[in-house]
Amino acid sequence: MDSLGHVNNARYFTFSETARLAYRDAHFSGVELPPNQDLILARTGCDFIQQLKYPDDLDLGCRVMKLGRSSIVFDVAMFRTNSDQLVAVSEAITVWFDYGAQATVPVPDALRDALTAFEPDLGQAS
Repeated sequence: MDSLGHVNNARYFTFSETARLAYRDAHFSGVELPPNQDLILARTGCDFIQQLKYPDDLDLGCRVMKLGRSSIVFDVAMFRTNSDQLVAVSEAITVWFDYGAQATVPVPDALRDALTAFEPDLGQAS
């Protein structure tokens, strides 16, 4: 909580990261991925819709909004628990990164296939 009596805006980015990591754990596991490659955050933002006050709880929903050649864009919706009240929506642009080469590389086909199998309406961007 901050001096204004609501949850500080920086916490929403932690909530968003928590949702993205849960999505990753659920949908990347079992996919054979190249060694030393993974997502890296390129940009993030958040639209704050309602104040969140202690001790409010949140339900988080995460989905892939866009699957590019080397990028994956995630949206996270944050709802007040036991309610349909939308509190915030965040977007995270991530890129597939080769940590050995220190360079962005294409999203592996195996991961692309797994994501589109889970989210069949997911469009491919150039």
